[in-house]
Amino acid sequence: MKKLIGVSFILAALAVIIFSLVGYPTIDANLWPLVPIVLFVFFTVENALKKDYKSSLICAVIGFIIANAIYDILPISNGIVITAGVLACVGLGFLLPDSPKEK
Repeated sequence: MKKLIGVSFILAALAVIIFSLVGYPTIDANLWPLVPIVLFVFFTVENALKKDYKSSLICAVIGFIIANAIYDILPISNGIVITAGVLACVGLGFLLPDSPKEK
């Protein structure tokens, strides 16, 4: 039952993103805003390698919010991205066990 609920939250997050798309992205040439984006990508990969998928997803969502606000990657608002991120994080919480704790 928990897996079904988790999959449904992840599908709801995908539906929020897919149904909010209109148009094509445009990218500016600003390079300085890429610094925090690259840092959040690094934290995403680092947490994914530690098998801490919820933290990895949160870092990815924050990095995407910054990238979308600066470069207009997708024509959707940050509220929709936050909603999809929360739904996906709750879905991962139902699907995957807690991350291993260090002592």
